[in-house]
Amino acid sequence: MNELPEWCPPYSSQKRDISTNEEVYCICKKPDGGELMVGCDGCDDWFHFSCLKISSNYKELVFSFFCPYCQAGITGPGSLSSGNLPKTIWKRKCRLHSCYKPCSENSKYCSEQHAEEYIGGVLRRVESKERNSVSLTRQMLEAGDLSKIQLLGKQGIPPATREQNSDLYDSLIGRDKKLKELREEQEIIAKKEMPRIEQEMKALKEYSEWLKAVNSRLFDSVEEAVSRKSQKKKKALKRKSICGYRSQLTIPCSVEDFSAQFQEDVEELHDICCRMRCSRHQDWAGTMQDALQFQIESFETSSQRLALLVKIREDQLNSQFHEQMQRTADLQHAPRTEERVQVAQLT
Repeated sequence: MNELPEWCPPYSSQKRDISTNEEVYCICKKPDGGELMVGCDGCDDWFHFSCLKISSNYKELVFSFFCPYCQAGITGPGSLSSGNLPKTIWKRKCRLHSCYKPCSENSKYCSEQHAEEYIGGVLRRVESKERNSVSLTRQMLEAGDLSKIQLLGKQGIPPATREQNSDLYDSLIGRDKKLKELREEQEIIAKKEMPRIEQEMKALKEYSEWLKAVNSRLFDSVEEAVSRKSQKKKKALKRKSICGYRSQLTIPCSVEDFSAQFQEDVEELHDICCRMRCSRHQDWAGTMQDALQFQIESFETSSQRLALLVKIREDQLNSQFHEQMQRTADLQHAPRTEERVQVAQLT
């Protein structure tokens, strides 16, 4: 069980106002007053955006929402088992900073207009004396094919090296806090988040294969006999199978042992739902796979965004490094007149 956020009050099962008998919702336990709310996919209660400290800008970005109590394991699916607790999943936001609409299908933007606006902003951020955003954009438009555009990108700022000036490199690039934070975020995604999701996908696949084998062992022989009778009566036969939902996707025992212990009147065995037509966990495997795939795509998008931000920051620092190197070189080769020395001291 996780701890609740500091701003969230302890859970209360109150459903109606004691004085007015009106239905109450959210962590504030107040009636619906027309404020923006979101429904929890775990406990089915409704919550105000303002009470959850969520900006109303994010109202179109909710994919799957779980309230603080469900995320802490107090209510919802997490309260019934010791498995992984649910988390709220958001749709991918348009890359334009000021836009809070979800991305269009197979795109990183909500529209072509915002794609153009974002790219224009990126070019302006890396603008320098040698690289004018307007002229660079014109060259990209006139390039004609992808290989020429890629060639323009390769003609960027040369990388700074420690061998050129170790003191300047360490103070400007080596200790840059922003670049360090971006690289740390990249490492977390690459070495922690992505392996975790890949492991969960693997566990889901192995468990699904085990469940398929269980259903086959339990019902195939029975269905084969029933099928022969159905063919004579020309009736369609629906395949029988248990629901199979389990909060922890670990295989509890062998197919043979589970089949031997199974009884049709038992609804749960080894924490596995054994109902034949289960409305509560309908298509749980497909939903779980979609959620994991969505997380993979989100982290891949984040990795691409971070790689771009790292490249931009490196270009900015490289530009500053070469500018300072050039200033140092100019001072070293300039005539050392009394006036020049006085100006250098002032600057």
